[in-house]
Amino acid sequence: MEFEDKQTDEAESPPPPSPGTRLRVAREQRGISQQAVAEKLFLKVSQIADIEADRLDERTSVTFTKGYIRLYAKLLGLDDKLLLDEFETLHNAPKSPAKLQSFSKRVAKQAHDDRWMMVTYGILFLLVAGVVLWWYQQSRDDGLSQPRETSLVTPNPSASVPVEPEVQQTLPQSGSDPALNPEFEDTLVEEPPVAELSQAAQTSSPVSGFEDEPVVEENSSIAPGQNEVAQTDAPTQASNTQVQSADLPNVEVTFTFGADCWVNIEDANGEPIAYGVKQAGRIMTVRGVPPFDVTLGAPNDVAIVYDGEPVDISSFQKGRTARFSLPIQE
Repeated sequence: MEFEDKQTDEAESPPPPSPGTRLRVAREQRGISQQAVAEKLFLKVSQIADIEADRLDERTSVTFTKGYIRLYAKLLGLDDKLLLDEFETLHNAPKSPAKLQSFSKRVAKQAHDDRWMMVTYGILFLLVAGVVLWWYQQSRDDGLSQPRETSLVTPNPSASVPVEPEVQQTLPQSGSDPALNPEFEDTLVEEPPVAELSQAAQTSSPVSGFEDEPVVEENSSIAPGQNEVAQTDAPTQASNTQVQSADLPNVEVTFTFGADCWVNIEDANGEPIAYGVKQAGRIMTVRGVPPFDVTLGAPNDVAIVYDGEPVDISSFQKGRTARFSLPIQE
């Protein structure tokens, strides 16, 4: 009988009060309306109603709801810690805040987009740098190739009839060894033997003005007796001429460049002495066997001193490539 009474008492006992019920009862006892509480806590009336009804708003974080309950309890003079413990018991599994999740996702997406933008900017920078480098290389190659094309197309006015076959015919008659004299072959090209010059003058006319003068000087400096010796003893005369030609000294030529200029200089042996673009302000001194074949891309910006004497090249047209021989024959 007593056991049945206990079951009846337990069935009739009311459930434990919730934090919302405690707040509502305390508010009604003090005669305060929900509107007045909302104004003092700077909340909406609907939020006060949700707290008293123990409802959780999905749009509001659980942390904010706990803060509202604590402020509400202090306003009514209740124990806020007890109400928060009852709130935790009532809502045992709080939901994660949706707004915070959406914010973190938005931040992660923005960081991902920023990385892709940096990659895109890097690719664009490399493309622009490649185009600029290619354009610079093309313009530089074109500037260097123009003087070469001009020198290949325009013939050399100082070219003369080759005398190399005559040198090859004279070498077997000579008694000297070409290996002992490094300027032997070059000297023979400059001054052919007297016997051959005399024979060429009798059988053919002069080829060019540059070859007439050496022939006249050579013939005028030889006595009649020497001509007879040259006709009777040709090998001996050829050997003597070769030795005298080998003793010719090298000539020093100085070029002063007032602006960038492309040059090509060869001596009488056909060996290149200087080639390429020379920068403004440079003073270049070369030595070699005259005459020199000189090609200048900008002759008006170059000053020449040949063997200590200045050379006048002002007659060449400005802006045109100049080709001449040093010393200049007047």
